Amino acid sequence: MADEQLVCFARYKQDWIQMSFADVTIVPIGVKDLVITFAALIGAWVAVQGLSTWKRQLRGSVEYELTRRLLRTTYRWRESVKAVRSPMVWAQEMPAPSDEDRKSMSEAEIQHYGYAMAYQRRWDKVVDARDALQTELLEAEVLWGKQVLDIFSTAFELQRELYVYIYTCLESENPRTRPGMREAKERVLEKRRNVMYDSSTPGEEDEFSRDLSTAIAAIESFLKPHLRK
Repeated sequence: MADEQLVCFARYKQDWIQMSFADVTIVPIGVKDLVITFAALIGAWVAVQGLSTWKRQLRGSVEYELTRRLLRTTYRWRESVKAVRSPMVWAQEMPAPSDEDRKSMSEAEIQHYGYAMAYQRRWDKVVDARDALQTELLEAEVLWGKQVLDIFSTAFELQRELYVYIYTCLESENPRTRPGMREAKERVLEKRRNVMYDSSTPGEEDEFSRDLSTAIAAIESFLKPHLRK
């Protein structure tokens, strides 16, 4: 009985040894698979990092170009606003009405027509600049949210103030405006600061010009850091 047990043990031991060697031959395959898997993970990580870097670079490039365009259109808008306020109105700015229209106009009405049209032409440039600026602001809102619109709100409020004053002033001076309406508009003007003409001197800006400069400075403070990203 003991001999049979020894024989069984010997066979079992032999089988175990064979199995162990068989198992050893599988180990290199497992290591190979592990290396391949690890390499794949490393490759995926590198790809993700590369994509992330590319996205950051692309966003930085988009922000840079948008910022540059925004500043350029902002300065164009600012200069158009300044041009409107020039106290000098040149003869070439004031067109004459058509011959047909002149027949039904007094001399005062003809003069006012040219004066009003001069301001209309100046204001058209403000509108064109504002339209270009609004187009850029749509893209800016996508990148930076509502805060960028808030930064421009003060500047645009100054534009609105200037428009209202000029329009009211021209209407009050229009010979065709009824007396009662003229007096009402004059009362409106008395309650507002006179922003129609730029009274700045070489050493000091007038109040409206200072407000405009402050508004532009706030815009620059928000935008210019994006040029350095």
